[in-house]
Amino acid sequence: MLDVISIGAATIDIFVKSPQFIVDNNLLSLEYSSKAEIDQSLICSGGGASNSAVSFSRLGLKTSCLSLIGDDHLSNYIIDDLKKESVNTNLLIKNKNDTTDFSVVLVAPDGGRSILTNRGSTRLEEKYLNWEKIPKSKWFYITSLEGNLDLLEKLIGFAKENDIKVALNPGNRELAQRKKLLPLLKLVDFLLLNKTESEELVGLDILDKNFWDRLVSFSKAVIAVTNGHDGAFIFADGKHFFSPIINVKPVDETGAGDAFGSTFISALIYHNSIETALFWAIKNSASVVSALGAKTSLLTLKQIQK
Repeated sequence: MLDVISIGAATIDIFVKSPQFIVDNNLLSLEYSSKAEIDQSLICSGGGASNSAVSFSRLGLKTSCLSLIGDDHLSNYIIDDLKKESVNTNLLIKNKNDTTDFSVVLVAPDGGRSILTNRGSTRLEEKYLNWEKIPKSKWFYITSLEGNLDLLEKLIGFAKENDIKVALNPGNRELAQRKKLLPLLKLVDFLLLNKTESEELVGLDILDKNFWDRLVSFSKAVIAVTNGHDGAFIFADGKHFFSPIINVKPVDETGAGDAFGSTFISALIYHNSIETALFWAIKNSASVVSALGAKTSLLTLKQIQK
């Protein structure tokens, strides 16, 4: 039996960091027609499902990744990369008519980044799934499905029928379908949002006095709201928890959310308290942003328990 199946995107990420990238007025730029030097670069598998699956695996859990990929050399790279991390790849589905999605991540000197994404037609669709071959697991960890709420509903229904808990980290395309998304939130066990996503879902600024009451009214799930450099909030069983960040010099902020959510769930699987789960999540997120790439500095179970 698996501990977790991570569901969503598996892509290739190409990270490029240059001291000549300019950050000004909320823009990341490069002088036109210039030839900039790169001081750090990395090519690795990425995407919410891939990142979280590796995080679960490093924390000692039996994990599989359910994603639709292309049928090209990039897809083989993803498979090899996940196998090296002891992630079960039997649920990766190759679309023989398409290439694998990839992103170019431009990392600024302060660790912030802008992402250029090339999307093929590898959005996960129900027609590609063989429900009978999905193995038993304790949790589904569902990341962005590129707006496919019909599939999200089916996955949640399957989970409930098979006594599988559901963690959900929706993307912008899911949040854009708010009316359709809200009823599904009542069926999940853990909901992860960042500050911007939570404000979009609630329709209020996070500083509004009614913000938190409205957010928790949407679901009985454990709700996590990450707020970048201002730490993270957890709401569970009518209680409110908060943790500041661990101060580290950020190299690249990519994957911090994936690390937070997957680590939090890992702690719960190991029967830890909410407070411990929050501490683990904050610790692993801090480790991830201290290196280039979403997976490079993910902690092992031994490291996170120190």
